[in-house]
Amino acid sequence: MTALPDTTRAPATARYPDAAASFPDITRALAARAPGPADLDAPFAPLEAEAHRLLPGLATLGRGLGGTPLVPVPSQEGRGRVWLKTEAANTSGTVKSRTAYALLCAAVARAGRPDVRLVEYSGGSLALALAEFCGELGVDLHLVVPHGSPDRLTTALARHGAEVSRGRPGTGFLGAMDEAVRVAERDGRHLLLQHCAAEAAAVHRERTGREITAQLAAHGVRADVLAAAVGSGGSLLGTAQALAAANPALRALAVFPSEAPYGDPREPGTARRMPGTGGLGLGLRQPLLAAAATGIEFTTVAYPQALYAMRTLRAEHGIAVSGSGAGAWLRASAAIDQGPQGRNAVAVVAGRGTPEEWEHASAL
Repeated sequence: MTALPDTTRAPATARYPDAAASFPDITRALAARAPGPADLDAPFAPLEAEAHRLLPGLATLGRGLGGTPLVPVPSQEGRGRVWLKTEAANTSGTVKSRTAYALLCAAVARAGRPDVRLVEYSGGSLALALAEFCGELGVDLHLVVPHGSPDRLTTALARHGAEVSRGRPGTGFLGAMDEAVRVAERDGRHLLLQHCAAEAAAVHRERTGREITAQLAAHGVRADVLAAAVGSGGSLLGTAQALAAANPALRALAVFPSEAPYGDPREPGTARRMPGTGGLGLGLRQPLLAAAATGIEFTTVAYPQALYAMRTLRAEHGIAVSGSGAGAWLRASAAIDQGPQGRNAVAVVAGRGTPEEWEHASAL
């Protein structure tokens, strides 16, 4: 597969608006609730136990999560193996099922009661998981999606009983985040704020990462590299914490879209990119990653590259993966193909890909 040039970065001399001026509500919320390093080491199990006591239906939902397959495929150049953690086997079909469960457990446990009224922003997978879970639990949920989200998504969310609104036109994902803060304050709802949720990292450390470690150990191997595409950063961070315990030399690769890299200084836009991923815009950084200790490497994949990789994995290995999962496979492959032969990497595959992604991939 030929690497595509990255033509999406803005000139170094460009000037950009201030995040606090353009998106004051979410900028304030991210700063107020940003986790510290100690928060990232806090355990998830006590929150989970208290949430189960208050809302037993969460325990039932929890039993449908995890134990997802770890599937080995060759790296892109064939010099090593990339183990795909295929999260489509979760309830709701994506890795965001785990995140949604963690957010709900934390919200109920910290509120000390089951009748919470919630709001959250999402571009797709997390919204679907939250809507499905809250619909089953009878929890009052308002979801804010980016202005350009497909009707397919908003219809599905409403079908589960969620109230749905959109961010302002032309503001992308950051606009949905900003609007969610206003909804929380106007309606007296608790904002889940996934980007500051240390429990999202904790559930991946205690569950996803430990699953991967045990699955690899059963094959007598350990991971040299972990790659995961980043939305909020919880799955990468938590999984990396667990895998690094088994191999302190682990390389953890945060995969961002070339169209919206980490700390992107540009205004948020609507250019196509790997769904569920990306820098926030205007220099804002994912608080979970900003609070993490050093050791995370930041990489990028352009959307056409991810689409080609989706097609490759399906055609050559019979596995349907999301664009973000394909991007993680590409960067995991690059890391181990450059080193000694026979090494192992793990790529977190969020899901099987949206209908829109496969339509774009088929059009190449």
